[in-house]
Amino acid sequence: MPNNATIGSTLGFSTVFFDSAGAYVTNLTSATITITYPLSSNSLTLASCSIAMTASGGKWVAMWGTGVAAAGLSSWTVSAAGNAAPSSGNGTLRLKA
Repeated sequence: MPNNATIGSTLGFSTVFFDSAGAYVTNLTSATITITYPLSSNSLTLASCSIAMTASGGKWVAMWGTGVAAAGLSSWTVSAAGNAAPSSGNGTLRLKA
C-alpha cells in the first residue's frame, strides 16, 4: 500500500539494514535512495534521482523535495554498499496536489 504525501512537501526517508541472517548491519560504506516519479512539467514522462543517504544515529537518512513531481504514484528503492551489503528495499508513494 502506498504512503501518501503532498506535492511541494519535503519527505524524510530513514532506514536500517539487516543481512540475510537478520542481523543488524553496521559496517556499511554508503547507502543510496533512488526515487522515480512523473515530472511536474510533463506527467507522462518519468524521471529519477539518486540521493546519497547520511548515517545518523544508527540509521541512514535522506530528504527529497516533492515539488519536482506531478500527482500520481512514485517509487523508491534503497540500497547499500559495504563488506556485508544487505539486500535493498523498495516502496511506493502516492503524491497528491
